[in-house]
Amino acid sequence: MEQNILRPNFTKNIHQHYIQKGKSVNIFGAKGVGKSRFIEDLKSLIDSDTNFVSFNMRELRTNYKKFTKKLKEELGIEGEADTIELVLAEFAKKSGKKVLVIDHFEYLFETNHDRAFNFDFFDQLNSFKNSDSVSLLILSTHNYKHEQFYKDGELTTSPLDISVEEITPLLQKEIENELKRKIEQDLGFELLASMIMGKESPYCLMKFIVKEIKFGHYNADDFLERNFDRWDKQFYKINRVWHLKIWKFMKKINPKSFMGVLKEVISWREKKD
Repeated sequence: MEQNILRPNFTKNIHQHYIQKGKSVNIFGAKGVGKSRFIEDLKSLIDSDTNFVSFNMRELRTNYKKFTKKLKEELGIEGEADTIELVLAEFAKKSGKKVLVIDHFEYLFETNHDRAFNFDFFDQLNSFKNSDSVSLLILSTHNYKHEQFYKDGELTTSPLDISVEEITPLLQKEIENELKRKIEQDLGFELLASMIMGKESPYCLMKFIVKEIKFGHYNADDFLERNFDRWDKQFYKINRVWHLKIWKFMKKINPKSFMGVLKEVISWREKKD
């Protein structure tokens, strides 16, 4: 599986210096760079005796009880533990290494998150990561320490004390290798990788291009650069059209509140990997 890792050096370093040593870290990077893919690649390096669970806070931030229930199910924990604190305590007791991954961590700071995800929740995460053979991995768009933490309504510092690592930019060779894995015919991977590398959301754009090629949307009689220009414009257009459709729909069903919802939707899209 190692040969399929998108960022082999970065991923193996995180595995060696954090997972194997039971240390915790916040991995951050802009939208579209492949943070969620990094989690998949990291999991491929995990030993079979390691307890590895991953959660997406974009989906769970509005329901503390659902998060707790899902965590219990993933860990196979039975009994009456109905708080994160109790569930994490049971998790920490499990034999072998324990890895808890929280993706899209920034959503816990959005206005519509469940208020049970409060200062105490971060404190409980901190206690959990201090247990033996435990690694807490937080994935976010920005350094989590730059977020605002409140305790009893007052701004304070984060109780969560972990290292911070910025995900490395995709290298041309890494993109090229991924294209080779996904596309059978060599269309000029080195050149295509160099064009993808300079874009704002390189990983998402690369996935889009791979899909376009597999669907036959490649003109073999034209230059690769012109094909790429079409893909790039289409990728931008699709994302832009999606925003406009949501805007019109919300304005139609609730003219008074659609602006607030639109801001949240756009925020979600901007943070999406």
